[in-house]
Amino acid sequence: MNFASSIFLLQSILVTAFAQTGPEVASYFRKHLSNTSTVYLPSESNYSFETTQRWNAFSAPTYIISVKPSTDVDIQKIIEYAFLHNISFLGTGGGHAYSVTVGTVKNGIEIDLDNFNTVSIDQTANTMTVGGAVHFANITGPLYDAGKEFQVGSCSCVGILGATLGGGVGPYGGLHGLQIDALKSVRMVTGTGSLIEVSSTSHPDLWWGIRGAGFNFGIVTSATYQVYNFTNNGQAMSADFRFHAIQNASLYEFARSFTGRMPDAFSIDIAIAYDESFGGTYLFANFIYVGPLDEGIALIQPLIDLGPFDQNITMIPWKDIETSSKFGIDAVACIKGKFHSVWGLNLYQIDVPTLIAAVNYMDVIYTQNADFRFAFLAIDMYAPRVTESIPDDRTAYPYRSAVARFRPSSLLDVGFSNSSRATVASHVGRTARNIFIPTSGASTSNIEVYVNYGHGDEGPLGWYTERKLPRLNELKNRYDPNKLFSHYNALESGYSSSNDKHQSGQVRNTVGLETVAAASLNTDLITIAALSRIALEPFAKLDEWLREAV
Repeated sequence: MNFASSIFLLQSILVTAFAQTGPEVASYFRKHLSNTSTVYLPSESNYSFETTQRWNAFSAPTYIISVKPSTDVDIQKIIEYAFLHNISFLGTGGGHAYSVTVGTVKNGIEIDLDNFNTVSIDQTANTMTVGGAVHFANITGPLYDAGKEFQVGSCSCVGILGATLGGGVGPYGGLHGLQIDALKSVRMVTGTGSLIEVSSTSHPDLWWGIRGAGFNFGIVTSATYQVYNFTNNGQAMSADFRFHAIQNASLYEFARSFTGRMPDAFSIDIAIAYDESFGGTYLFANFIYVGPLDEGIALIQPLIDLGPFDQNITMIPWKDIETSSKFGIDAVACIKGKFHSVWGLNLYQIDVPTLIAAVNYMDVIYTQNADFRFAFLAIDMYAPRVTESIPDDRTAYPYRSAVARFRPSSLLDVGFSNSSRATVASHVGRTARNIFIPTSGASTSNIEVYVNYGHGDEGPLGWYTERKLPRLNELKNRYDPNKLFSHYNALESGYSSSNDKHQSGQVRNTVGLETVAAASLNTDLITIAALSRIALEPFAKLDEWLREAV
């Protein structure tokens, strides 16, 4: 099926003059889709229970109808109908995408892939095939039981395909690379309505594009991945720590010390957070080491010596990394329907003074406004050797070789209680991002960010880079000429919102910290002196360890 033809374009012009109501759309789909497909209207009492709800309620899309197709042909029919009636739509797997650009879907159709939920593992071939709605939580147990492992993300509730199409990062990436590096083929319905298999030998041009920008070209209904035999008998060290905020400099200096020497089996995750029972602002950190416990402890011994006020170091099955690490925060992080203003940025170096400023900034925010005490700011670091061993031109993913042997990224989640706080939450997030921009080490003037961490205001140059965009736009014109898939960090993004005013995604803000600091919630200037409320503790222990380190 290919509806991008002149006859359908003519039909579109004739039909779009008449807006379709939800009941009208529902009536059509109930007659024309397969018997096992289901249709739900927002007004129906079972709508929230039967349809996949979004993780983020901030800048969420709105729908006149949700459809659960059962076959690839159903999806073709839904996309064709939406095209002919000029109705925007989104495909939903995990429902975890938090970019504000999804809010550009107004009165649209949700294509809920919940029926595409199968997981099949071929132990002999070391492959796994999953449906479009499969979450990481659905694959870890079956893989573990089969004696296999995979480079999952950091949250169990995220859809595996949504994560993969942007690149796919996680703690086992140091061993196996990005999730797109494990991808072997996909089955998808493109923006022209065609149902195709995409791999290195079938549509190789699109194969390049879907690995890093895949959500711009269609809906992936299934994908086959390479999986791997157990590393360290399927066991990994997970070390969780909580530190007082005053210890932040030594903690970040420890992370910085791994620049250029990150073991493949090691990963670092450090976050600024708030908890009244811990004395207010504090830092929690997680370290994964896929190897013997004594080797892992040797890596983190300086932090044990630093004296965290809480710690949990244990060996766990790799399948439990997402749910058990970070003191089990996954259970809370996966709660759906709350408000999150999420901001990300690539870091090409670890600048400790900037991170100290970020701790102090967050401390000011927490102190001034209790509404934002669920916010956290994290940096994650995964060993880059395997990821960087793949040539940059092999995939559309743009940040594979941007950092020599080191790839941290930062992510700020400004959680807030209700929609009335959205503008302020965005102000908090943007200011925090601006603190990092001058020392991020980026080589261009764009706000460079891993696309899955993008807030939505960075623009195509920030998500895909100038060197990748020409080829991606050619693919867009070929596989989605009518720009149907343009509501999530899209190649032709024109996002704007009166509730989320933003700086241009084309030009990187290079103001100094004095200017950045002018972001207090009461509009008074936060001076650098005010941001220095949390003092630095002596570096003696860390300096001693660094002199002895390899």
